[in-house]
Amino acid sequence: MRRKLKHKRLIYVLCLVDLIILIAAFGFVFHDYIGQLLAFWDPDVDRQLLKTVFRDHGIKDAFFLLLLTITTAAIPVFSSSVVCIFNGACFGPCIGFLMNLCGTSLGNLCMWLFFTRYDLPKRSQKLEEFIAEIEQHRQKIYGILAGYMMPMFPSFIVNYVSVHLKLSVSTAISCIVIGMVPTSFIYAFGGNAIFEGSKTLAIGALAGFVILFSVVFIYRKWRKQRKNNA
Repeated sequence: MRRKLKHKRLIYVLCLVDLIILIAAFGFVFHDYIGQLLAFWDPDVDRQLLKTVFRDHGIKDAFFLLLLTITTAAIPVFSSSVVCIFNGACFGPCIGFLMNLCGTSLGNLCMWLFFTRYDLPKRSQKLEEFIAEIEQHRQKIYGILAGYMMPMFPSFIVNYVSVHLKLSVSTAISCIVIGMVPTSFIYAFGGNAIFEGSKTLAIGALAGFVILFSVVFIYRKWRKQRKNNA
């Protein structure tokens, strides 16, 4: 049984811990990359050599970027999108995708585990509407997956609803991982496109976003029309 959060002290403490980790990870990444980032603005620098050096970072850098991805995904007020794009720029589309998927999945899992132990003292109107919308689905998992796939939709709401629906641990983890796949790939692909300076790759990443948003939008509109016709 979950305990109600009667005061916000616990949330403040957890956010502070996450913020300290985030600042530490960001400080390390900033220190390690700032020289190379500034060098991109120097017209006399060998661009190809700089690109090679920029991506010649090891496990330590990948670990701190992964940590940065986890913490930004776990804290509701932050967005992991910029970090995910940077992952693609630093390590390419394949490794960047894996880093994005692992980081965002672990961050959301931490938030999900938090809601399995603690309930909110009060639900917002937006949260009530989302819960009502998901409960109307015959297959509620599809609604949860759609929520995870939409980058503009607050993931903490999706995690809360997932706990509210009493999904099993294995089902919740599957929804988180599968739901994070599209944006993880698009962000990594987009970051690599920015790094390579390729308009074709950038257009491909943008097209991926448009397709993702269109599919979810059409699905939600179809659900609404079906409800009105029932």
